[in-house]
Amino acid sequence: MGNILKKGNVEIGVYTKGAELYSYKVNGEEFIWERDSKYWGSSSPILFPFVGVLKNGKYLYKGKEYKIDTRHGFARDNDFEVVEKGEDFLKFKFSSDESTLEKFPFSFDLYLTYVIKNNKLIIQYDVINKTDEKIYFSIGGHPAFSIKLDENIKIDDYSLEFEKKETLDRYVLDGALLGKKKIEKYINNDNRIKLNSDIFNEDALIFENTVSEKVTLSCSKHSKKLILDYKGFPFIAFWSKPKAPFVCIEPWYGITDTVDFTGNLEEKKGILELEEKGRFSAEISIEGINE
Repeated sequence: MGNILKKGNVEIGVYTKGAELYSYKVNGEEFIWERDSKYWGSSSPILFPFVGVLKNGKYLYKGKEYKIDTRHGFARDNDFEVVEKGEDFLKFKFSSDESTLEKFPFSFDLYLTYVIKNNKLIIQYDVINKTDEKIYFSIGGHPAFSIKLDENIKIDDYSLEFEKKETLDRYVLDGALLGKKKIEKYINNDNRIKLNSDIFNEDALIFENTVSEKVTLSCSKHSKKLILDYKGFPFIAFWSKPKAPFVCIEPWYGITDTVDFTGNLEEKKGILELEEKGRFSAEISIEGINE
């Protein structure tokens, strides 16, 4: 079921399942990938309570084994409740229950709030710890942005540009896990990643601790562009499928398991700790420009 919100010259659509954004239009121009299972059947899934995969589909907490064999946790596969709606926002909620506790032994409330502010869309993530002990989790976004590809416009005409010059190593995946090697200085005192047809052949480009807080997806053949602000997120990833007319920009708090992960939840790379009855909050904003 889709929930539509219009404010000024912006219109968004959000599914109840996964509270997944499926449309963000500015002046009638769509910026979100319009799902096509030929390439990828999602548009902007929420990654919770884990980012990526668990090694062998399981982990240990307090000596007990828990299994989650799905990628990026389970929140995206569940229905959220619309708990509040205003003239410029939609607020969704997903809470732990008996089925989640079998896979993730913590009581929580997860909120996704979509706020239209001028031409921007702000996406707010809030996790509430309902237990009397620490909880451990990861959370991230996975929005896919549509790009135009035709006989005149190729993937090579697109680029990703950080707001500042970066010198960054690229994490290398071993299957779906984080390998032991990195590509050192994949970006070397530069702010631009020029896309090409082979760039995602080895899965996502994953970076940690960028100096920049914003990245822009643009094309040299037209003026349409997308700016994503991911302030505070320690990981940023970029991904697409071969020849697919979309690019994902993924801000993460957390990352897929490493190949040498012990299995103990508290030792998982990038895992967040939230104190008893605590709240974790983060947000991204996206701005579509079509001048």
